[in-house]
Amino acid sequence: MKTTDRTLSKVMSDLADEGYKEQFKAEKDSFIATLSSKKYSPSRLKVDERYRFDGMTNPSDESELIAITTDDGVKGTLVISLGKEQSEHMDLIEKLG
Repeated sequence: MKTTDRTLSKVMSDLADEGYKEQFKAEKDSFIATLSSKKYSPSRLKVDERYRFDGMTNPSDESELIAITTDDGVKGTLVISLGKEQSEHMDLIEKLG
């Protein structure tokens, strides 16, 4: 996992410049590409990079940005909250490796 002094929005912008245009969201048993509405199982996704961000006003307000490439060549990002209110889909996200 990479640490950075850049903001989440800056890293997302930099990744978009590298072709990570899609945004993914976790659902019950799959990931949805929000622009194309395609569904992907975790086995169809490869994690390229991970970034962790501490909350600016509350250090326990952490988030993680995951840069992903699908088996059909789609590149995108997934943002998850790591604070007290962790993502309800952590079991699925952990399958990404």
